[in-house]
Amino acid sequence: MSFRKLPFALSLFAFCLLAASLGACHHQDDEALLKETVDSFATNYYNWRFEAAKAYCTPESGRWLRYAASQVHQEDVDILKAQAQGAKCEIQDIAYADNDTTATVNISVRDFLRMDTIGTVAHLTDEASYTLTAVRRNEKWKVALSSLPRALKEQER
Repeated sequence: MSFRKLPFALSLFAFCLLAASLGACHHQDDEALLKETVDSFATNYYNWRFEAAKAYCTPESGRWLRYAASQVHQEDVDILKAQAQGAKCEIQDIAYADNDTTATVNISVRDFLRMDTIGTVAHLTDEASYTLTAVRRNEKWKVALSSLPRALKEQER
């Protein structure tokens, strides 16, 4: 390489390095937004604040939250009020689809009131794992429900 082409090569290398670092920052920011959305949804959902959880879902997911709310019994409300603290949620793992607009997020939920059989009173659960799907629309992540979330062991049956 001639001495004249060296500044061009260095400039090209610097540009590529800058582009790669900016892309990595964007992915980190995007992942932070995804985590914030899923955590906010899960915290509200597993503490039975379905109206607040709706803000973190796709519009078509709202019907599942309305359905969950319609299954709440007075006994459930009494148990929720008697709890010293609410459910705690933690993101375990995130897997992105090839297009980066869909993500599968595994979470663990601890110390929560679990609604598992329609028509019966919910029961306290120490810990369970769930998988949620999130989609990116208009530069925002939203949880996409195609049913009520089910614990992973239930899904294996």
